[in-house]
Amino acid sequence: MDITLEKVDKVKERTGVSYSEAKEALEISNGSVLDAIIFLEEKSKNNANNNENMEYNKKTETIDELRVWLKDLINKGNVTRIKVSKDGKKLVDVPVNAGIAAGVIAIVIPPILAFVVVAAVVTQVTIEITKADGSVEVVNKYISAAVNEAKDKASDFADKVKEKVQDVNIDSIKMHGKGNAKEEDDSNTFTYTVNFDDEDDKK
Repeated sequence: MDITLEKVDKVKERTGVSYSEAKEALEISNGSVLDAIIFLEEKSKNNANNNENMEYNKKTETIDELRVWLKDLINKGNVTRIKVSKDGKKLVDVPVNAGIAAGVIAIVIPPILAFVVVAAVVTQVTIEITKADGSVEVVNKYISAAVNEAKDKASDFADKVKEKVQDVNIDSIKMHGKGNAKEEDDSNTFTYTVNFDDEDDKK
């Protein structure tokens, strides 16, 4: 097996690896430049796939699973504050009182949901849990959106808001479409008059 500097240079030039990696690839490939290049390309692809798999294999949760986790955490009664941040930016910082899990969750979830809807696949949030003894536990959560589900919920909410606005507009048109205020039901209005002249005469 003949491994020369020229061969190492060729492998390094074609693949962009270091001299030691090029030499190792040539040794594995019995001195064949072509086989060494193919070996390094396959290795590079495998590394990329492994990194991608590591991202997906991180424990991900849906919004509903996060909600259950928060509820269980609060119900244990050992939490005094929950702070949620993303990329160093604080999203929520809320004190926790025993027995109000639903209220805390209602505050914590919406900002996270907003990021989840926008995120392509997974969004990471950092949750700082301050316990009764003053200790702080930091938990990284990877929220996989069941993104379609999150978008559907957001879309449903938007549709409901639109329907409410349309209903209000229609009701408003019906009220104003009847003509002048004098033509509306008199039972909903009343008038009165104050005669100041009479008051002055009495004085």
